[in-house]
Amino acid sequence: MSAKTNERIYSIIITAICALTALLCLYPLLYTLLVSFCAPQDINATYFLPIPQKFTVQAYAQVLTAGNYVIKAILVSLFRTVAGTVLSVVFCALFAYALSRKNLPGRNAVIKLVIFCILFNGGLIPTFVVIDSLNLRNNIWVYVIPNIMNVWNVIIIKQFFEGLPKDVEEAANIDGADEFTIFLKVVIPMSKPVIAAIGLFTMVGQWNSWFDAFLYVTQEYSHLWPLQYYIQISFNNLNQINQGNLEKIEGIINIGNVDDMTIKMALTVISCVPILVVYPFFQKYFTKGVYVGSVKG
Repeated sequence: MSAKTNERIYSIIITAICALTALLCLYPLLYTLLVSFCAPQDINATYFLPIPQKFTVQAYAQVLTAGNYVIKAILVSLFRTVAGTVLSVVFCALFAYALSRKNLPGRNAVIKLVIFCILFNGGLIPTFVVIDSLNLRNNIWVYVIPNIMNVWNVIIIKQFFEGLPKDVEEAANIDGADEFTIFLKVVIPMSKPVIAAIGLFTMVGQWNSWFDAFLYVTQEYSHLWPLQYYIQISFNNLNQINQGNLEKIEGIINIGNVDDMTIKMALTVISCVPILVVYPFFQKYFTKGVYVGSVKG
């Protein structure tokens, strides 16, 4: 075979593999979306994809009107995601900028301490004791304050800062700019890729987190539950709800005549949509921001 034929065959094979991979990734999302619009009799109509004979939004109506609990949970998740992401990126960037300065006193010792914190943490029980002693239990700030500083993100941002051209900083210094001005008006504008990438990682982590609510927020403060924990509780109690045991479960959806699976899929779609909407705007920064920050310095 000629080189041109071999290249064409290679392109066809690679395209087929990429298309298959894309279908494998798309299938669960498409299945979830279709089931959320299905009537109960349509869910098991086919083995591959359930096609609704008549689209219904009853599951979404049931979810979004269940005593406003889902709306409250969404607002809590939005708060923790926005506040947690902004504060974490700001503090991590400030810390990383300080560590990127070669003349920082004790710099090597601090870097070693940061690396130690990457390898080891305080453990679940000591963390719980600290959270409790700070009166953060049953407080919405328990989702934000303990996660402000991520040492892994600090290292990535630091490496990126160290790889920036020094000439621009020196020029700003000659013009009389202080360190904070250089950081804010020189370093940050040149660091948009790594800031955006770290911001998206933090955003996804905050939005998907539920375990901290399980540990630190009791049922009496269920109005502080984020969406993911509310969904986890709802999934675990759907059978009890159908049997009418609602008195023991506050704030959980009363399904009525809606199928369990349809409710689950509707909740899943609602939990995924915000991140799916935001993700495309940050995706272009992924490779550039994290890769450059990892290899420079």
